[in-house]
Amino acid sequence: MRRMIFWMTIMLGAGGCLSDDPLTADDRRTENDLYMVVDLSGGMSASNYPVSYLSGVPSGGWTDEHKTTKLVMRRIPAGTFTMGSPSGELSRSDDERQHRVTLTKDFYIGVFEVTQRQWELVMGNRPSYFSNTTYYQTRPVEQVTYSDIRGYSVGTHWPANDAVDAESFMGRLRAKTGLATLDLPTESQWEYACRAGTGTALNSGKNLTVIGNCPNVSEIGRYWYNGGSGESQDCAPNMGTAPAGSYLPNTWGLYDMHGNVDEWCLDWCETYPEVAQDPGGAPTGTSRVMRGGSFISLAWGCRSAGRSVCGQDCRCIDAGFRVVRTLR
Repeated sequence: MRRMIFWMTIMLGAGGCLSDDPLTADDRRTENDLYMVVDLSGGMSASNYPVSYLSGVPSGGWTDEHKTTKLVMRRIPAGTFTMGSPSGELSRSDDERQHRVTLTKDFYIGVFEVTQRQWELVMGNRPSYFSNTTYYQTRPVEQVTYSDIRGYSVGTHWPANDAVDAESFMGRLRAKTGLATLDLPTESQWEYACRAGTGTALNSGKNLTVIGNCPNVSEIGRYWYNGGSGESQDCAPNMGTAPAGSYLPNTWGLYDMHGNVDEWCLDWCETYPEVAQDPGGAPTGTSRVMRGGSFISLAWGCRSAGRSVCGQDCRCIDAGFRVVRTLR
């Protein structure tokens, strides 16, 4: 009966008890642990970042603490889904061919995009354009490169291996949590988490009605037509990037998967295969995949299947990320 309850829980997306990389003494999970929380409050000087688990969203909801001094991640169950867009989807691209993808491992993914304060606590600097001291803390970090996140040496070797440089964001996060699989999401993990079971252009279960100013996008993310057109460095959060969690989440409780900042993925860009299991992208390439669109995107650029690419050392005003932990 206990085994049956466990697998029913997995099927419902409520998480379960599986081990991944070597666990620390504080890494205790039960079958109901849906969220993982990393405490970054000690900043750069901390010898470790404590990791704890929650069975659900706190009674008062997520607060600014969960977007600044704590990094919150939600467990996503392994599964199979259709990746890409149907031929009739408005403004689709030819590189979005639909294909079946199986992800064999559960993973945790950030409930929010990594914010400027979280980056500052780990790295000790503030690289973002929208850095007004009054508003910066809960806004997503941007103007960070793939190499800033994973490193300029071994961190560039994915998919040959999953190593990261010690002084990179992921290197420091791994060292201070003891969790060796913290990383960027693969492109397939990103789309699977974004869709949360939907097959529509948007993770709300809705499609685009127009390619530019679309009300269905306005309710789930920051893009050009609901504030994204403001690019003044000192602008208030109603313009430019939005504070994390400003719009409606998807079914799995993930925020800002559409718009706000384009999110780095691990993969080199590749032509999709017909079927795939735990894909990691092309073996080599010149551009890494980015997903989700951003505050300067039109509606078509924010679709669940939409793909963009950028050189791994590109430092863009709309480039950010979220963290994943794959369970082994």
